[in-house]
Amino acid sequence: MKYFLIFQLFIGSLFAQTPKELDRLVRRLAPDLVEATVAVMLNGGSGSGVIVTPDGLVITAAHVTSTPGKKMKVLLADGRELPATSLGVDHETDGALLKINAPGPFPFRPYVNKKTYKMGDWAIATGHPGGPVVGRPSPVRLGRITEAGTKSGFSDAITTSATVISGDSGGPLYNLKGEVIGINSNISGSWRVNKHVPLPAITARWDALMNSESFGRPTQPQQQFDDMFDEPYAELRERFEEALEKHGKDDSEAAALLARPRLLDPHHMQALLDRWEPDPEADKAPRYGFTLEARAPRLKSVLPGSPADKAGLASGDVITSVNGEPITRTISLALTMKKGGELLFTTGNGKIVSLKPEKVIARRHFPQPIAGVIEMMVTDSGEGDSATDRIPAKEFQASLTDLREQFAKSVVPLKNKEGRTIVSATVIHEIGQLLTKASEIEDVEGLTLTFEGRDYPVEIKAVDKDYDLALIRVEASGLVPVGWEPKEPKVGQLVLTPTSRNFLTGVITQPARVAPKKGYELNHTSEEPSAYLGVTFSPESTAPLIETVEIGSPADKVGLLEGDQILKFEGSPVKDLESLADGISKRSPGEKVALVVKRGKNEITFKPILDLRPPTAAGSFDRSASQRDGALSSLSARGGDLSKRRTDFPRCLYHDQPLSPLLTGAPLVNLKGDVVGINIARALRHRSLAIPTADIDTVVTKLRRKAGRR
Repeated sequence: MKYFLIFQLFIGSLFAQTPKELDRLVRRLAPDLVEATVAVMLNGGSGSGVIVTPDGLVITAAHVTSTPGKKMKVLLADGRELPATSLGVDHETDGALLKINAPGPFPFRPYVNKKTYKMGDWAIATGHPGGPVVGRPSPVRLGRITEAGTKSGFSDAITTSATVISGDSGGPLYNLKGEVIGINSNISGSWRVNKHVPLPAITARWDALMNSESFGRPTQPQQQFDDMFDEPYAELRERFEEALEKHGKDDSEAAALLARPRLLDPHHMQALLDRWEPDPEADKAPRYGFTLEARAPRLKSVLPGSPADKAGLASGDVITSVNGEPITRTISLALTMKKGGELLFTTGNGKIVSLKPEKVIARRHFPQPIAGVIEMMVTDSGEGDSATDRIPAKEFQASLTDLREQFAKSVVPLKNKEGRTIVSATVIHEIGQLLTKASEIEDVEGLTLTFEGRDYPVEIKAVDKDYDLALIRVEASGLVPVGWEPKEPKVGQLVLTPTSRNFLTGVITQPARVAPKKGYELNHTSEEPSAYLGVTFSPESTAPLIETVEIGSPADKVGLLEGDQILKFEGSPVKDLESLADGISKRSPGEKVALVVKRGKNEITFKPILDLRPPTAAGSFDRSASQRDGALSSLSARGGDLSKRRTDFPRCLYHDQPLSPLLTGAPLVNLKGDVVGINIARALRHRSLAIPTADIDTVVTKLRRKAGRR
């Protein structure tokens, strides 16, 4: 049976080019790929890795382990936290090995030692984005190979559209046979450019890495800092303070800062240093003299005296073409301007201006340290941004043509009074009822819906703030309501979002769960046991006296009660809470333990089976989690627009489509054409969110009840 399954996967990998075949294969592979993925925790930070032998050999990234012989911990998919030691590191390719110091066997995946992949192949990335989150398995992400290198993770990487981010470093890239073909290494700003160390580059030095040899120098500092604010800006701050004293008499801004000191971020400090004491060797960048709005190529501001100002451009002008090429997206215009050179701009109000940029000191990138996460290296190169155009994806989309036509009358854009699309809406009833993202339309004047070339005024009937959904009404005939799929999609299932021309494609990355607000999605830490009993203890007693028992917990299932005092754990006396916590921390989820409890005058023995610790994000705020969320959002926003509201939803489907915020409100669809959710947010580089159908049904009932009372 085992060999038959392997044969099936092999055959599937050869022919998994149609949506149905790809869907079936990824869903089948996903559990095993996640099971072999680990979190690597050391020095207060975490990265990822993949187990490749049953005795616990792990491949990871060199910028995760940094040096041979380092002691660390590895968090397995089943919740076990085990000791490990780093072996060899290769900073020239960013590949590394480590060994789990515990008896196996462990779940593992095979790996390739020669190039068996090519441009256009599908690939699956796993890892722990943002670090290992309590109650969340490693998310699965799907993409295509856009560059298929073999030399390293820097000069000749495997480049894919499978999105990875800080915390994913060292995690695996799989082919459709479930083999490890690469290791997550670095990214560019673009969501489409994710680079992985090719396995052939690692296996080329396999024996040396197994012997704990080291190659090259670290590509980024591996220090840990007590003051996360100052680092890596301490040296910059010292230079700034020295310059401030020198220029206090001849510069009004310096004088104002000396008179009333305030803490500046690194960008403002560097900007002032560039003005006061410019570095003649600093990198230069072209400046045209205007800033752009986030969602459209519209001028937000124009710098006085700049080339744009001298040419007559003004705030509010919309750039419609550059050098004769149409421009519709801010990111397209920004990438064109980044190249520099004289450009011919055409605006929506008829201006035609030729701009030659001035050369100014390039704006430095100051990455915010991400608390508890080993940062993904960012290369500013735009290489690969257009590589997806060379992938043979037309056949894949062509097979979805009939399905796409099904949604032509079911998904419509909503526009403001200027005629700019701000969000999408999904038809849920033929009488003109639709659902959309509430926070995008509540304050919009002159809201209209465009259908078959006509604009119709929109009436907001009711809003649900928890789910950020609005029920709207239009007087338009011909709208077709979508069909709903009540069954929740599985991890790895292919999901689609209809656009005006084709489908966005992605997969469900993890089981549905809450999408907590900033700072409430907590990371697993070594200080907190991964095994879970489900009780809290009285703070008024040094003895382990149970104060609460969580419903459905292992303690609840065996009958532990409030007021019980734990006397023994696994036959040993329990003197205090610390000794009990230490005993539980050495156990793994799934283990049965023996507790002797004093209840009144009786002593009773219970044998609960420890479980995985459930998510606690909804209940407590964590400062380092908030810092991590802010840094991940900042990094994600460099590649494209994020939704304004992208957290704090009661329950969501998580998927990996590079969703435009303009497509929130559109349906998330399975391959049968049934809706499994309503897209509600582009949250992070690797994460889009949708409200599941089961929750939609409840919300719509509430919204219609609200609307009926108006």
